[in-house]
Amino acid sequence: MVNGARICYYKRIKFIYCGVNMKNVCIFVFSGTGMTQYVVDKIAQQFEMLDVKVDQYPIEKTQIQQVPFNTYDLLGIAYPVHAFNAPKIVINFAKQLPADVPSNVFLISTAGENNPVNYSSSKLLIKTLREKNYHVFYDKQLYMPSNFAVQYDESTTAAYLATATAKAPQIAQEITLEAFDRREGNVLSKCMHLIGRAEWFGCIFIGKLFYADHNCNHCGLCAKSCPNQNIISGAQLHFKWHCGLCMRCLYICPQHAIQVHQPFAFIKLGEWYKNEELAVSRNTKV
Repeated sequence: MVNGARICYYKRIKFIYCGVNMKNVCIFVFSGTGMTQYVVDKIAQQFEMLDVKVDQYPIEKTQIQQVPFNTYDLLGIAYPVHAFNAPKIVINFAKQLPADVPSNVFLISTAGENNPVNYSSSKLLIKTLREKNYHVFYDKQLYMPSNFAVQYDESTTAAYLATATAKAPQIAQEITLEAFDRREGNVLSKCMHLIGRAEWFGCIFIGKLFYADHNCNHCGLCAKSCPNQNIISGAQLHFKWHCGLCMRCLYICPQHAIQVHQPFAFIKLGEWYKNEELAVSRNTKV
């Protein structure tokens, strides 16, 4: 027994079963170009098969005061790893969460590769949640195709999607049973986690290097979809000083008109992934 709970096993994985008859789950999602949203949707499908009701809230659009926190048994936060950290928009969102409804929280993150250097990405997020009296009991990282600088071939992309889809049932089961699963990063990952926060300042300046070329038809989709409201559409696009480097505008543009000036032109992939399930406009739910 651990604090009144009992030790159980699921597929040879030890976990602490708290005996909660869970019915409602809330997941706050930030997904720059749709990779994280893809994973969350797969897990949500499995929740529904377990007779668990799931509500998803996009972080950039959610008004916290309108969320009925007291109706949920568990809260989740899902995000892509940016420079060994949760994106700043996610940290800022966590800081706004109410402190009077403490809850058990699970985290789902996506990274471009299975590298131990990413294992501490949730450290600041967990610290922020702990200060709000939330308890993070589950922290799972999955791997999806990169949207930054390095483009995977189609066979690798398909393998990543298949692996993430295959893991969704177990993840949903573990969260439903409130299995304790937290991974600690090594010294290197913790150091990179600290160093990586420099991106929060660097991306502001890199974002000013974004521009629209002659292919732009002024549809305004990039401005509408920008989670940081960093783009002003009009006769010419204007990029402000609030870029989060999520890369959404680069890949959601139907004319492929958004470019990046040197020396950072390399961060944009030559083209988006051809897999239909990875359509940016579909998975970012604009």
